[in-house]
Amino acid sequence: MDSAKLTFRELNDRIEALPQHPSMSVQASKRTQWGYFIGFAAWGAGLLLAKLLPHNQIYTVVVTAVMLIVELVAMAVAVIPQRPWRLPGFRQERCEYAEQLDFDMPHHAELIQWLRTFPREQLEAMGEYAAHRHERLKDKLPLLTGSLEKLGALPIVIALYIQFKDLHWPPQPSWAEIILGAALVLCYWSSLLQVSVRFRVALYETLLRKAADAPDICTSDHGRCN
Repeated sequence: MDSAKLTFRELNDRIEALPQHPSMSVQASKRTQWGYFIGFAAWGAGLLLAKLLPHNQIYTVVVTAVMLIVELVAMAVAVIPQRPWRLPGFRQERCEYAEQLDFDMPHHAELIQWLRTFPREQLEAMGEYAAHRHERLKDKLPLLTGSLEKLGALPIVIALYIQFKDLHWPPQPSWAEIILGAALVLCYWSSLLQVSVRFRVALYETLLRKAADAPDICTSDHGRCN
């Protein structure tokens, strides 16, 4: 009987289905994503409306102010953690990270055990291909955005600076400032997407190599091992 066929899509679905530690909950991640999305959208809309609407009109001031409030609230929702406020401490951070490792390790081991039910040759081939694509992504990313993904919140600070450096009501940004800000946000988001893909490919490579290095690898869907 033919051996089972493993695909990267199936492996990715298994990874996505892994439970997460409460401190890394999906809800917080979604909240953060929506906060940034709404905040950047309000920022762009506010700049465009301030540029296109007639100056010195009351509705221009009102619309611009509303967009500014939406932007600041959305950014605050994205940045402020869901957990209660506390002063950061080295010991507390180390303890929480240790708890995350204790939570994640059994699920990680189960995933590797599942991979071991596939033929060793297939695991090795997929692991080598994942390593090749990982290297390609590491070479490709600097050509697109340099090290922009390592700047953290700096692009957000720059965008806010462009918006507030000549603060007056209603704001009158130049087209160059609007285009520059939009290009910065677009490059930053594209860079984050590329980094996310690169990290996932690196995880594929690690899991496949660990599974292929096991002493006993099943060679069929009936669990026969050699």
